[in-house]
Amino acid sequence: MPIRIFIADDHAVFRSGLKVLLEKEADLSVVGETGNGFDTIRAVAETDVDVLLLDVAMPGLSGARVAEEVLKGKPNLAIVVLTMHEDEYYLQEFFRLGVRAYVLKKSTGTDVAQAIRAAQKGKQYIDPALTGLVISSYVGRQPTKPKSARLDIMTPRELEVLTLLAYGHTNGEIAEKLCISERTVETHRTNIMTKMEFKSRAELVRFAIDHGMLKLAVD
Repeated sequence: MPIRIFIADDHAVFRSGLKVLLEKEADLSVVGETGNGFDTIRAVAETDVDVLLLDVAMPGLSGARVAEEVLKGKPNLAIVVLTMHEDEYYLQEFFRLGVRAYVLKKSTGTDVAQAIRAAQKGKQYIDPALTGLVISSYVGRQPTKPKSARLDIMTPRELEVLTLLAYGHTNGEIAEKLCISERTVETHRTNIMTKMEFKSRAELVRFAIDHGMLKLAVD
């Protein structure tokens, strides 16, 4: 019997292309797809599925929350995160939650198929482009909070912008979501980096994960 795959990604064109690519493999079959977090949880609960291909930034509910909720109902389900984020802190968070594989969207179809097969067999898989990150050093590790980082020194709007930045949204996307200008977003971004003493986006993402901000719903 082919491996039954469910695709959760908010880009319909990407889902369609991925489905065509996967179904060229004799042992793989796509049994369903969704475009947001809440629908994914409901659909996976009602579908016989072996592997869930999951995006990180999902409308309505984050990929991390989706993985967490889905695994409560189906603890043996294999989840493969398929994302554009080449970031060790996303990797850390998803493997801690029980995800079995982490693959970049720029990867080849062969890599995605290998990740699916490995995850379905209960194995862990990391994208070849991220081999510098050792999975075992992240699984189950409790993250430490940056000593200089305090939520109370940021405004509510800065917290909103920080969360959306951590999810990987661009300045333009954040401006549209919050109904503000891109220049205002850039100003908030600069203030956040200065106040929190972040040296890179990776530090910003780590802070968001450490403080549970990536488990919040994003409309």
